[in-house]
Amino acid sequence: MERKNRIVVFGGSGYIGKHLVKASISLGHPTILYTRPSQTLPSKTQLYKDFISMGVTLVQGELEHEQILGVIKEVDIVICALPLPLLMEQLKIIEAIKVAGNIKRFIPTGFGAEEDRINPLPPFQAVLDEKRKIRKKIESAGIPYTAIYANCFAAYFINYLLHPHQNLNNINVYGNGEAKAVLNYEEDIAMLTVKAANDPRTLNRVLTCRPPKNIISQNELISFWEQKCSQTFTKTFIAEEQLVNLSQSNSIYLSISF
Repeated sequence: MERKNRIVVFGGSGYIGKHLVKASISLGHPTILYTRPSQTLPSKTQLYKDFISMGVTLVQGELEHEQILGVIKEVDIVICALPLPLLMEQLKIIEAIKVAGNIKRFIPTGFGAEEDRINPLPPFQAVLDEKRKIRKKIESAGIPYTAIYANCFAAYFINYLLHPHQNLNNINVYGNGEAKAVLNYEEDIAMLTVKAANDPRTLNRVLTCRPPKNIISQNELISFWEQKCSQTFTKTFIAEEQLVNLSQSNSIYLSISF
């Protein structure tokens, strides 16, 4: 039997990262979760215990060259799921991959919208500019990669747009509610990512996930939810100008949620 590729996930205890770790181990890949030593929250501790019981190897360390290099030398595939504030820390991982010289595939942090296909408001544009710099660095270094663009995390945005667990009678509608978005479930994104990382057809390619049935407007989403719970909601429409003002928050990482 052919040996399965060994995978390390950076940021594997985060929102999308934990799904990537689960997908990797469920597909039979020897999987390492690289995490910072300071992650001692009860929820993280339980997550680590769950991962270890599944066969995941937990490696604690900082994003420092020698520590990163040590773990990268032990694997075949590197998947990054770092949070937005640490986006440029991938440069350290890229440098370690160059030195190690053994990585078959690198999946950079992304999983959202493709930076060259949208024209966002300035706060989000700053994030996309960083992602663009990372991708150019990967390409110039000659590192084998696959960039995954899955658009929107379905569970996250359905919760954000509908607040289904709060039993609200009113729902905020952004703009006129007719703008379309691609909603892909986090588990599906993770499974697609791990499979793509092992697929020779996706080498040095961009993979965009846009299933036609997953493209939906907020108004359509509300209509489906009303049918499901047999309830009619009142709607508060937030005008486009107000959305622009909301996006001008002091924190870029809060701004991009609008």
